[in-house]
Amino acid sequence: MSALTSSAEFARARSLSEQRVRQLLAAGKIPDAIRIGARWAIPADAAIRRAPAGRPPFRRESVLKQAARACEAALARAGVRALVVGSLAYGGVRPESDLDLLIVSYPGKKWSEVASAATEAARPYGVPVDVIFADTLPPAVRKAMLKDARRAGQL
Repeated sequence: MSALTSSAEFARARSLSEQRVRQLLAAGKIPDAIRIGARWAIPADAAIRRAPAGRPPFRRESVLKQAARACEAALARAGVRALVVGSLAYGGVRPESDLDLLIVSYPGKKWSEVASAATEAARPYGVPVDVIFADTLPPAVRKAMLKDARRAGQL
């Protein structure tokens, strides 16, 4: 193991500010650094972990949009018309958001068939799907949901 340095010495040796070194330490980007009370002991030859080059990982919103397009296409092939509602349509996507589909028409299909088709289409994206059938909603709720619903291609 190499000699241990303080965060101030480490910063000077790397031409970084002490604040930046503290940020890197807090983020766990300097391996083998040891916290001793309120101070840090950092190996003098420690490398700073950088984020991998390339495209950043998908955000939840983009994954939900892809899943919505896949569901809409799969349901359309089965003769079912579906619209996106919920957080994706309203713009309030959070890390735990799921895909909410409003089924407007499903001629000759059972509810279970429609729900299974939507779930299967979203499975590759790892997204849970909630299927809501418009004809089961009270008229005022149905009207409000249809007003804010979006086609997957409009997202």
